[in-house]
Amino acid sequence: MLENLIIENFAIIEKVDLQFDEGMSVLTGETGAGKSIIIDALFMLTGGRANSGMVRHGSKKAILQAVFSVPNNPKLKALIIQHGIESGDNELIIYRELNQNGRSIIRINGVLVNLKTLATIGRYLVDIQGQNDTQQLLNPDEHLPLLDAFGGEKINEFKTNYQKLFTKFRDVTTRIKKIQTSQQEITQRLDLLKFQQEELNDANLHPNEEEDLLDARDKLRNFKKISDRLHLTQLALNNEQSGAIDLLASAVHQLQDIAEYDDSYAELAKTISEAYYTAQDVGRNIDEQLAELTYDEEELVRIDDRLQIIHSLERKYGSTVADVLNFQAKIEKELSLMTDDEYNVEQLQVMQNDLRQMLRKKATKLREIRQKVARDLEKNVNQQLSELLMSGAEFSVRFSAIEGYVSSGIDRVEFYVQTNVGEGMAPLVKIASGGETARLMLALKTTFAEQQHIISIVFDEADTGVSGRVAQAIAKKMLMISTNSQVLAITHLPQVAAAATHHYLISKSTQNDRTQTQVMPLDEDGRVHAIALMLSGDNITETALANAQDLRNEFIS
Repeated sequence: MLENLIIENFAIIEKVDLQFDEGMSVLTGETGAGKSIIIDALFMLTGGRANSGMVRHGSKKAILQAVFSVPNNPKLKALIIQHGIESGDNELIIYRELNQNGRSIIRINGVLVNLKTLATIGRYLVDIQGQNDTQQLLNPDEHLPLLDAFGGEKINEFKTNYQKLFTKFRDVTTRIKKIQTSQQEITQRLDLLKFQQEELNDANLHPNEEEDLLDARDKLRNFKKISDRLHLTQLALNNEQSGAIDLLASAVHQLQDIAEYDDSYAELAKTISEAYYTAQDVGRNIDEQLAELTYDEEELVRIDDRLQIIHSLERKYGSTVADVLNFQAKIEKELSLMTDDEYNVEQLQVMQNDLRQMLRKKATKLREIRQKVARDLEKNVNQQLSELLMSGAEFSVRFSAIEGYVSSGIDRVEFYVQTNVGEGMAPLVKIASGGETARLMLALKTTFAEQQHIISIVFDEADTGVSGRVAQAIAKKMLMISTNSQVLAITHLPQVAAAATHHYLISKSTQNDRTQTQVMPLDEDGRVHAIALMLSGDNITETALANAQDLRNEFIS
């Protein structure tokens, strides 16, 4: 619910700080005192568009703040989390600053948000109903969602199953259209992929192949140098007169001959002995290398040709062999998709027809469930209309078929009403007088209040054009709505003021040649006095006070 509303330098209001509670609160006062300005401020705090003219004359900026306690509404909670807003204590603090230059600053729990985000969240916080502001109830596009919300779980399960199937049907239909409208592009793409696939398959590249070929080419190109160096190394190791191996053998023999005299000589002998055996191993290895070393000019040509192929593919598909192989894997995958049933229009059309038949059955079942819920809704609203003294009025839900399938089903739903016997049913949007509009909207709001999960409902002079017993019925109905949602009502009806849980008197005065608006919560005596003022005007009589007390007594007990 709305707990606190602070308004500073907004229109003719310098500053007001209002504390609200659960139940039904009314705001009364003389015309022009600023009652609607308070509602305008609340509208701004829940996503309404602003302009610099709303800033109080002589001030640089207007500041609006509201504190809401957030109920356990999963959709609202998810929306808050989605926008990175913390609400651990189930509280939303909305701050909006309107500047003379037209700029607006909006924060929710300290997080900067844009107007769209504020409006999206605001829809769950406040619903402002006025004589000319009936919002979604008079919008035929909203009637089907309202019917579904009224049906609750009766409809949700069937609707969810239908929508899952509809998504599959839509995806297949979209796929068919895409293929049919871009068949030439698909064919060209398929030809290109097949050419690339064949080129890469013929190349038959292997990981690290380029490095191996470069190494082999370097060996062939430097054959003479390698051969000469190996021969010289072999000669250095095995020369009969001064070969390193023989010299090492001689050194080992000399040290072993004196090893018994000092352990260090024995250690030196061991070290040189290891070098001797290592040199022998190297010598044998070089002999093997020389034996295997051959020069093959044809192999050099083959390697150069192979490297040219690899470099050509790298220029086309990647900077390395690994990149080219990755590209090959991607086109193989794309080809596998393009050549299977996904691109087979005939197969897709068969699937589409099967889905259409299943969709028709589920849509028909969904319609049947909705029609049953519609009868319950009609009964509920007509009961509300009767209680609002519109005995000749009748409410009905009309179904009309739409062409094809949409995500909501196969039906269009619109609310119809008859306000007087014999006039005939007409769309809700065409209803006539203000008084009838007020009661019709109130009947619908009472019916839908719980399903809409709105925290606060504001009635901005929505009771205009009625009096007497009708006013009394409206008062009771507003009070009933306040059991599910907090109600704020601007009213000129003493019956509505008497029914409220809380009463605020709005007045204006002139100070220092400036108009000031004040808002004062009333105690019980103050309420009786304010209601008497509404009954008799400026001249409050004892009779008016007694009548005011009688009105209050109806609701106090």
